[in-house]
Amino acid sequence: MGIYGGVKSVCSGAVEIMSLSVLPALAEGVLSPQRVCDETFHLCSDPVIDELSADKFVERVIGSKPESLKNNDFVDNLYKKIKEDTSPRPIIRSVQFSDPHIDFHYQEGMPSECNFPICCRDNGPEMTWENGVRTAGKWGDYNCDVPQQTISSMFKFIAKN
Repeated sequence: MGIYGGVKSVCSGAVEIMSLSVLPALAEGVLSPQRVCDETFHLCSDPVIDELSADKFVERVIGSKPESLKNNDFVDNLYKKIKEDTSPRPIIRSVQFSDPHIDFHYQEGMPSECNFPICCRDNGPEMTWENGVRTAGKWGDYNCDVPQQTISSMFKFIAKN
């Protein structure tokens, strides 16, 4: 049955979407004729593929540091300089968001555990769940992507505060 209960539409949709980018990347990358000849069968001699060394990279980066950074005390010195400077500084506030995963199809009351990769939404007639399973709340659920209204509310709060 598989991890999602054998739901064919999920698998078919995922393969269809990913195949457009994954298959050409494989064919032009790891499975390219040149690479297979060079690395797998050792039949070709051109181009020579050089193995990269992480140690050599680190040595090159550390060796190219400016003198002011070589002791690794740059940040400490920067804070010391700021502490000694008594002139007034403007306060700048910022907010950083990273990968919020907004679900524009989130529906309160839908199961947060289901036979689909993304729950807390109506996934159609193939969607099944057991009675008594936890359902999606108004503002979101730990197992699901964030509803749009939660993100909107968060931005309004940030703007006011």
